[in-house]
Amino acid sequence: DFSEKLAPRAAMALQMIMLSAFATVVGILCGAAATHACLRKGFQASRLQRVAAAFVALLLVTVGLIGLLWCFMSPPPFSVQIDGPPSFLRNDPARSIYFGNGCFWHTQYDFVVVEQNPDGPFGRNDSAVTSLIGYAGGRYESPSGAVCYHGFPHTDYSRLGHAEACSIQLDALHGERARAQVAALAQTYFEHGFQTLPDGRRQRLDPQDMGAEYRNVIGLPGGMDNEELWPIIEAANTHGMRLQRGGIGDSEGEFVVYVYDSVEYPFFRGEEYHQFHPNNVIQRDLPASYLVTLKKIQEDLGRIDESDRGCFALEFGELVAVLAFVCAATFSCGCMFLYSTLLVPHAKAGHCCGPRGSRVEVQSSS
Repeated sequence: DFSEKLAPRAAMALQMIMLSAFATVVGILCGAAATHACLRKGFQASRLQRVAAAFVALLLVTVGLIGLLWCFMSPPPFSVQIDGPPSFLRNDPARSIYFGNGCFWHTQYDFVVVEQNPDGPFGRNDSAVTSLIGYAGGRYESPSGAVCYHGFPHTDYSRLGHAEACSIQLDALHGERARAQVAALAQTYFEHGFQTLPDGRRQRLDPQDMGAEYRNVIGLPGGMDNEELWPIIEAANTHGMRLQRGGIGDSEGEFVVYVYDSVEYPFFRGEEYHQFHPNNVIQRDLPASYLVTLKKIQEDLGRIDESDRGCFALEFGELVAVLAFVCAATFSCGCMFLYSTLLVPHAKAGHCCGPRGSRVEVQSSS
């Protein structure tokens, strides 16, 4: 079963990496070819015109380079460090906790079950459910404050260092009820969110989802320094998984759970279409009461409305490859043009490429 699930998703990730790299190379070649074709026609330019041309070429190089960094760098250029919770809140960050272990679709369902257990410490109905999926564990956000699913590089949650997670609001941050609720959530997370391998290690249910955006995360106010709630989470880790204080640059660490201070590493609510989603990744059937009824009630309450998130729905998965091609072509054009304007006009008398089959004499500009 694992190999059957791994193949298409790994192939898709590899396809996107290769497509982006191919687009970059093709963009560079196309830019160089187009510039070379223009330069072959030859032109006579004054010193002022060459200076202006050099300025334009330098501008193209700068724009193209920044664009390439924007497409591939993590975090993207112009990202800003998070200095507080996002403005589009639904759960109160002062008394919320988040968990993540791979794809957030199945994680949300697990915690909805905990919230709606009539014999549990929450006992909530559909209108009172607070489990929401989103992104957490990163220190960066876009200049506009948006953190979104894959799309434009500057808002891409994975480029900004976040992982997929599910936020649940507690009735209170302190007291017996808070401790009971955290215990129920932690017990579900460690017991039902992982599977035991033959060597005894605990692995999440979707190891085919690879990358730091699928790492295991826990976030609570104060993180490991929360003296009241953190010991409860530690006690629920009965299988002895490694718990590590989270920080900038955390890798996937499949057998590690990164723990964050949710005040410093806040939760960003995810897209509406991801909320209360079928559990396709682990191939688990879910009832209509969750997929349809609960989602409709949460929509009517405005809890999953994304009009205030600053994200744009992009169904074109190859967007980064297209952007990489354009930026690479721009960078290549700029480099070729800059070379021709700064070096060729100042070369000693000699020959350079002219029309096909001919040689053009180049005079010194001195």
